[in-house]
Amino acid sequence: MKRLTLQLLLLMGLLFTTGKSEAQKWVGSSGVAKIEVIDFHTTHRCKTCLAIENIARNVVEQEFANEVKAGKVAFRAVDVDDSKNTRLAEKFEASGTALFVYNGKTGQALDLTEAGFMYAVNNETKLKEFLRNAIRKNLLLL
Repeated sequence: MKRLTLQLLLLMGLLFTTGKSEAQKWVGSSGVAKIEVIDFHTTHRCKTCLAIENIARNVVEQEFANEVKAGKVAFRAVDVDDSKNTRLAEKFEASGTALFVYNGKTGQALDLTEAGFMYAVNNETKLKEFLRNAIRKNLLLL
């Protein structure tokens, strides 16, 4: 079990993108937070898609409430079907449900979409663990 957890954490590290893309500059320029948990979704969503948003929102708002108040962490839900979000969705290459932990300081975006679909309905605790770890790791980089 420890080996699997270590492998998953290493995989998460490899998933970070390097260098600031135009999308990352655009998101980070919001000034709202240094770290953003971004849930991209379509207008019509399935049970899993709704669960991903609810879990991500709850982790941010409940477990990182002090960081939210301090402007260090924020949750953002983005409807990719809304034309005002087209540019942002394109920049993150999100055409449907996608979950990212974005660090505005480093310009790194960790894609947790696969973990979201894998765990949101059947193992909420595991998805929360992935999110917590990603947010904590990014807080250390601020």
